[in-house]
Amino acid sequence: MTENDIRANLSRNIKTFRIMQHISQAELAERAGIFIPFLSQIECANKFPSPAILAKISDALDVSVSDLFTEKEKVKSENYTFMIESIKAILNGQIKSFETFCENYFEK
Repeated sequence: MTENDIRANLSRNIKTFRIMQHISQAELAERAGIFIPFLSQIECANKFPSPAILAKISDALDVSVSDLFTEKEKVKSENYTFMIESIKAILNGQIKSFETFCENYFEK
């Protein structure tokens, strides 16, 4: 594995975990105590954070530092259940909204 592979895994995983948790860059940066532009540079693989910053980001995302470096396939398989549950929650919310709309629109 090359340095570029490590940077790519790190940047991709931080962004993936952030998006899966519905956290904006601004919110993650605030939670981690870092500046938004620096987080953006990390997610674009333009900057590599210090171990202290990695620890802050992993704490803010509630994942281990090693999870931030895991290869793409492993991240996908470990989070498959989480993604399915997230999709179910979204769909259930949409169904509830549609039911409420119908109940209000088609009053008896």
